[in-house]
Amino acid sequence: MIYLFALLAIGIYSPALSTIVQPDQIAKTVFLNDTTFVAYNESTTKCRIECADAETMLQQDFRAYQKVWMYNNTEMFSAIDKTFMDANRSIEYETVWRTYQILNFRFQVLNVEDSGAYQCCIRSTDLAYQSFVCYSTFLIVLDEMPEDGVNATAMPATTEAPPSPSWNVVIENGDTLNAQAENNYFLKIFEDNVTAIHCLVNEVEVNIKTSNSFPPPLYNDILIQSFNLTDHSGLYVCNGTLQIGNETTIESVSFTVSQSWNDNKNADLLDAKVVAEALKSAFTVFSAFFTPLFILLAVFGA
Repeated sequence: MIYLFALLAIGIYSPALSTIVQPDQIAKTVFLNDTTFVAYNESTTKCRIECADAETMLQQDFRAYQKVWMYNNTEMFSAIDKTFMDANRSIEYETVWRTYQILNFRFQVLNVEDSGAYQCCIRSTDLAYQSFVCYSTFLIVLDEMPEDGVNATAMPATTEAPPSPSWNVVIENGDTLNAQAENNYFLKIFEDNVTAIHCLVNEVEVNIKTSNSFPPPLYNDILIQSFNLTDHSGLYVCNGTLQIGNETTIESVSFTVSQSWNDNKNADLLDAKVVAEALKSAFTVFSAFFTPLFILLAVFGA
């Protein structure tokens, strides 16, 4: 016990305590895009490094794979300035026992010294002695952006962090949604195609989007975008209008949203490009609808 807390106290982190993947254990190395960032301290734009490419991370059994993170092939990880995301706490006792679930991490403070090759090596635990496949991301950290920009042979400096993970989740009456900060959740809460969904959270109105018209495969009942503990957690009571012929009924579902690192049942990780396009399209339509309305209100309200 003392040894475990000593590891955490000095900020040394390795996803299997002292596990380093040996070269003869690696079947293949996949090189992901280089990432260039300008150094920062507590910036609002975080640098996040993913464990693998999007297609691999969308595989149904990906979360069950063993995952070992390395820096420059052999060095131990320093966890002082990093937050391990998606299925784990940051720097806590539980981290030692749940490292196999880590999908990515994010720098809180990014220094030039953080430059280097970051590898996430994964393998299925179904077969003994199975080799690892390693995904390598080379991070370049600059003191400041050169006046002429990054040279033509290098990747352009990143101005935005990679998008936060987005999930499709089926919620049944009485369920709990386990949510992590900044993630997006597209929820299906009604079995039928209801309209005019209205929700209260802890008996008050909150900023969530309901009755959306996103294209498949995105769920449309509720969108919790960029989850944060203050605005989105609590008891949800949602009513939806169901129209069958000339008969109208109201269906009601209640569930809880909690900040938690536990996995959700009936949840699927969504492709980031699909989500980005859907949100962009939806907000374009939203803006086009409300701009004339705003003008009308300005004219007739004067």
